[in-house]
Amino acid sequence: MANSIRIAVVDPYPVYRQGVVQTLARSAEFVVTMEGESVADARCAVREGRIDILMLDVAILDLPKDLEELVNSCTDCKLVALTARDDILTVSTTLGAGVRGYILKGISGIDLVPALKAIHAGQTFVTPDLASRMLIEGVMSPRSANELALSVRERQVLDHLSQGLTNKEIAARLGLHVKTIKFYLSALFKKLNVTNRVQAMKTARELEEGLERKRP
Repeated sequence: MANSIRIAVVDPYPVYRQGVVQTLARSAEFVVTMEGESVADARCAVREGRIDILMLDVAILDLPKDLEELVNSCTDCKLVALTARDDILTVSTTLGAGVRGYILKGISGIDLVPALKAIHAGQTFVTPDLASRMLIEGVMSPRSANELALSVRERQVLDHLSQGLTNKEIAARLGLHVKTIKFYLSALFKKLNVTNRVQAMKTARELEEGLERKRP
């Protein structure tokens, strides 16, 4: 329990919130330390501390004022939006304020858990369809959109690839078949607009350097 990811879940809809809490409770890596439904509850979670992630529905916020306040006060935790709002203005405003993840409520429990783990590890996560739309709308550069459009599993493969591991070694690390790794690599090459492992490794380093520059 000492190494568990401590998370507060703030959502105005009790039934949905309870479903999220139950999903996280099934993973030994998470501990839900607080539940809430309002901006006041979110402020309380930050004020009391002892959380690694504050996950909330941005629909409860008065944007951008409330969000900026939470980002500035949540110095020891990461903010994650779990919401049904998918308009580009809200997404770009939220990410621009410093939120580390923007996840639409249609996500499955199977995908939510690794997404939160990736965010806790320092990555930025945006629902892939949203990242693609932001590219089309011109809100995001092609490279940033491609990086955010990677699935959690693709990011894991890319991370191991950047360490110089072979397909067989990556498969062993992730508990997958070598053919599955080849499938993910093909998808990665296409999304990153590269043609081989060397170019992919170079792009991976550039993306990581870009994320480091964005982090406060």
